[in-house]
Parts: sequence; C-alpha cells; structure tokens
Amino acid sequence: MAEIGPPISEQLAGIRDVQENILTTLNLLLEAIQAQSEMLADILAAAAQEATPSPVAEALAALVAAVHGLADNQATLIAHIADLPATLGRQLEICLSERLTAVADP
Repeated sequence: MAEIGPPISEQLAGIRDVQENILTTLNLLLEAIQAQSEMLADILAAAAQEATPSPVAEALAALVAAVHGLADNQATLIAHIADLPATLGRQLEICLSERLTAVADP
C-alpha cells in the first residue's frame, strides 16, 4: 500500500515545533505585558498622590485595567495553544484511520 503523505509522526513533530515557537513568543509577550503593568501601576500610584482627583490618574487606572485584561486574555490563549498539539494529533490519527479504512474497503 502506498504511503499517503508524510508519516503522521513527522507531521506531529512539525506541528509540535510550530506550537513550541508560538508558546515561547506568547510567554515573552505575557512577560512584557506584566512588566508594563508594573510600570503603569507605579505611575498610577505617583499620579494618585495629588490632592485633587487627577484625570491623568483616572486615565492611567483605565489603562492599567486594560493591560491586565490583555494579560489575562494572553494567558488564556497560551492555555488553549498548549492543548492544541494533542488535539491536532488525535484529529490526524482519526483522519488517517478513516483514509486507511477507505483504502482497505473499496
């Protein structure tokens, strides 16, 4: 029987490499967002020390909240991508099994 495309192990290895690169990049982005959040919190604390309500402090508070939301979304995305290789592997195995069954039972 002729081979259908590259072996599944090669396909999964390629997918794994891509996923690892994506996870590395997302983790670096998350670290950068966390560092920016800390800097914004420091700026907000300094701006909030004024005697009257500060529009700058209010804007910074909104910005800090937005950055925290971005970090939370990034963490969720990382969790989903971490599960992707196993999910893709299972789907590839199902597809390959269906193809092999179709070839074996004309």
